[in-house]
Amino acid sequence: MAGRGRMNINEARINIVSESIKNFGLDNILLLEEKLDPQFEYIQRLKEKVGKNYATIYSLLVSLISYKLAMKGEEWWKCFSEYLSEKGKPKNFDEAVNNLTNFVKDCKGSIIGRSIKMKRIEKVVNGSKDLLLEILNNPEIVIEKPDKIMKNIARSLNSEEWKKTITFSIKMSYYSIKNRGELKPLTISIPMPIDIRISCISYTSGIVESNSYKEIFKKPRIAIEAWDMVSKLSNIPQIHLDSLLWIIGRNLIEFGLKEARESAEKILISFFDKNKVNDLLNNLFYKECK
Repeated sequence: MAGRGRMNINEARINIVSESIKNFGLDNILLLEEKLDPQFEYIQRLKEKVGKNYATIYSLLVSLISYKLAMKGEEWWKCFSEYLSEKGKPKNFDEAVNNLTNFVKDCKGSIIGRSIKMKRIEKVVNGSKDLLLEILNNPEIVIEKPDKIMKNIARSLNSEEWKKTITFSIKMSYYSIKNRGELKPLTISIPMPIDIRISCISYTSGIVESNSYKEIFKKPRIAIEAWDMVSKLSNIPQIHLDSLLWIIGRNLIEFGLKEARESAEKILISFFDKNKVNDLLNNLFYKECK
């Protein structure tokens, strides 16, 4: 166990969890992204209205303010999709930025620290405008050169590229670039975005030993390292591993271990082999999130 104020990686649990995820399979995780991740669905709906280029810019920028939300993540991305779909395809980049600013003003999910969120978008639009215009012209650059994107945005925000919202922006951009039915894995390596949900599953799986999931959330570097080890051992890129964990971990904090596990099982066995699902959940829902 972790002592007071100490966190450790449990390599025995890393090996067991990695084997379960590997057994579940990358093909199943790619299918899970498409069938069960509401974020993917909402971004695809937006793309149908505004096109891939603007959907990518919107998804990237909104990811950077997707923290301390006054609603669940699923509701936030629904608000995002519906609001910006209604605006239609922007005439140019400036109109897209204006639409996004109005979304932040109007969506209830951004009420906590709204002015800071708007300032954050302004910093990236001003500091990384050339890069954003490059992405608008060629969205695939996000998955071709993710390190370049993360470093550029981090510099504009005076932050570090491993921080949660910056790595998350690559994943959400990927969701806008990816087409429905396109079940090809990405080979890019980006740090795992460690939000509350992933912090909790880092704790419940036993791969990180700490006093609580909140400690992991406050100091996420150890969880990033642990999931990077899982990614390598399971041969599942972090960007896809994050999709799996985020979907099955949605009720862990709210409902507790038993109920959250039952909820995840009910969703997964509709699409996937029951034995693989049970093995996966037994190891990811190993102990109570506290």
